[in-house]
Amino acid sequence: MPQSLDEGTQGQIMGMRASGASIQAICNNLQAPPTTVHDRIHKHHKCGHLKLLPIPGRPRKLNDRDLCQLACVVQQNRSKKLAEIKSLITVDVSINTLCSSIHKDLGKKTCIAVKKPYLSPVHMQQ
Repeated sequence: MPQSLDEGTQGQIMGMRASGASIQAICNNLQAPPTTVHDRIHKHHKCGHLKLLPIPGRPRKLNDRDLCQLACVVQQNRSKKLAEIKSLITVDVSINTLCSSIHKDLGKKTCIAVKKPYLSPVHMQQ
C-alpha cells in the first residue's frame, strides 16, 4: 500500500514528471518509494486529479458519541434487557446492532447481570 503524501509533494511529483524526469529520479530526489511515485502518476493519468476519494463501504451506524452514550446506559442499567436499553438511547438501531456493538465495540457480554444468586427458600432460611 503506498504511503500517503501531502498535496505539495504530489504536486512536486507531477511537476518533475511533466518536466521529463524518470520515476527513479523522482524517487531519489523526494526520498519516496518507487511504488508510491508510480501510483500517484498512474492515478493522475487515470483520473486527472490527485484528490483523495471517499473511502468505500457503508458508514458505521453508531459513531463514537453514540457508543459513549450506549456505554453509559449499559453501565447504569445492567439488569435491563436489550429492548429496554434500545428505548433509552437516542439512536434508532436494531437490537442486533446493539448486541454486536456492545460485544465488539464495548467489549462487554450481552447477558443480564444477576444481583443476587439464585437461592431456594431452604437456602435462604439457613
